[in-house]
Amino acid sequence: MSWADTSFARIGRLLAVCACSAALAGCFTPLYGDPTVVSGGRNAQASLRDLEIPEIPGRNGVILRNELIYLTQGGGGRAAAPTHVLRVSVGVDTVPLALNTAAGRPSAQAITVIGNYTITPVGAPQVIHRGSAFASASFDRTAQRLASDRAVIEAQERATKALAENIITQVAGWYATQPR
Repeated sequence: MSWADTSFARIGRLLAVCACSAALAGCFTPLYGDPTVVSGGRNAQASLRDLEIPEIPGRNGVILRNELIYLTQGGGGRAAAPTHVLRVSVGVDTVPLALNTAAGRPSAQAITVIGNYTITPVGAPQVIHRGSAFASASFDRTAQRLASDRAVIEAQERATKALAENIITQVAGWYATQPR
């Protein structure tokens, strides 16, 4: 087999893969896609803009609420005419990953931020959707106390922002499956 035969075979396989992927490219609808693309589709982003997000206590709660507002409103502030209320409670758990046996303390830890949320219609007490999500971030502990404290804060912020994305993805998925 010559060099030209192997290159033609590779080009043929590449063209076959491209043709198959082009044929399958239209077989799914993106979560935030245009509802007119698929009959019965729904624009989840429009529903997310109608969410009111009340204050969440604690430092992580403030970060989470700000990130949720940014993800739902696109940085445009609060919902103009909210139809639903998204209430979130936040919990934080820290787990040691590696121990420094000489110092007798952890040298690496992971922070997990857990969020339980409910969606209720505005002015109504009944819960129409309930869920939970979590996100983790790791950090290194050092002998320098201020550096370790700052590492904890930054890990909590990273995990909280990831939690906001997880919650919004779950809520958008729930909205996408609801009949209009």
